[in-house]
Amino acid sequence: MKISAKVECGIIALVDIAVNSANGNIVKVASISKRNNISAKYLEQIFPLLRQTGIINSVKGASGGYVLSRPSSEITLKEIVNALDNTILSNNSFSEKLMPAVTEAISMCLWEPFTDYMQKFSENLTLKTISDKFSEIQDQLTEEPMYYI
Repeated sequence: MKISAKVECGIIALVDIAVNSANGNIVKVASISKRNNISAKYLEQIFPLLRQTGIINSVKGASGGYVLSRPSSEITLKEIVNALDNTILSNNSFSEKLMPAVTEAISMCLWEPFTDYMQKFSENLTLKTISDKFSEIQDQLTEEPMYYI
């Protein structure tokens, strides 16, 4: 499955906000951009979509930036993906020029079950789960090796 850069960068940015706003901090676009090597201008195109769908809130002013609108445990992958590209988790449709019996059979055997599975999976995967896994991996990478003598 191939997802757009917008969805990928949006998920990365939200994980960054979730991890870095855990103590009530406001996360700046420039910080997200620098930590994740994503263009700040590109993030500024993504964030309005996330704000309009109620996933993040913007904080205005000199110390402004972004925070999650609610706990990361209440934000699902489905909500994030649909905010950024509502075609990924939608039902597929074939061209009307193709043989209807074949396309119906393919839809019923392949695309409908696949889409149902992906929607259920993405409804159950939260931003908190992804953020916690990121923090766990990050902690493992930054641990000092222990030497025994």
